[in-house]
Amino acid sequence: MNRELHLTSPMMNGQDVVDVQSKLEALGYSPGEIDGKYGPATAGAVRAFQRDHKLGQDGWIGPLTSNALELAKAAETHNTPSDRGIRALAEAIKHIGVKEDPPDSNRTMFGEWFGVNGVAWCNIFVSYCFHVGAGYTLCEGFAGRAEGVYPKGCAYVPTTEAWMRTIGSWLGRVPPLPGDIAIYNWDGGEPDHIGIVEKYLGDGRFSAIEGNTSGGQVQRTTRYLTQVDGFGRIP
Repeated sequence: MNRELHLTSPMMNGQDVVDVQSKLEALGYSPGEIDGKYGPATAGAVRAFQRDHKLGQDGWIGPLTSNALELAKAAETHNTPSDRGIRALAEAIKHIGVKEDPPDSNRTMFGEWFGVNGVAWCNIFVSYCFHVGAGYTLCEGFAGRAEGVYPKGCAYVPTTEAWMRTIGSWLGRVPPLPGDIAIYNWDGGEPDHIGIVEKYLGDGRFSAIEGNTSGGQVQRTTRYLTQVDGFGRIP
């Protein structure tokens, strides 16, 4: 690589950016669309790669990061679950079967805790599990996309995905580990739903614990990699 790559305005672009995006995608770090533009999604993927390879997490591809990318192999990445994710998962499992009360009301103990009740609550449930189970607040201080951000977490799935991409926690559509956050997309538009991965089952399938599922409850589900935008792993 002949030049260092980083976020600029206007964005850096060219074949070297395409090469980096393609390498990141192959390693399981989704840079967004492979379009040859070094934008926020690509920088977020670089930060995730840097985190996993114990490099400075600045989203800047200098000599050290460039060399690490050249040497990296897919099998070397994403093999350690997040401690916070594991604790959030344990909290989520405790609440399997908890239902809306009254039925079809979106009113839950999680919404009451969150301070916003009677609304779609899948992201509120994940926020609860990370805040209560792992002592971690999703999207805290996130200024990039403020919709749905509250003191105890986030209520809006597109914001949570954008935040994970920005902080370098986005993995893309790769076989997940327990405790990873799954971001679902049913129709190809903005993401629709969120859950916490329980385990990868093989053959493109995984189990997850999710709130606001069919029947308005916390439920263990079996999902497919084809149903997700990707996964995030909270450090």
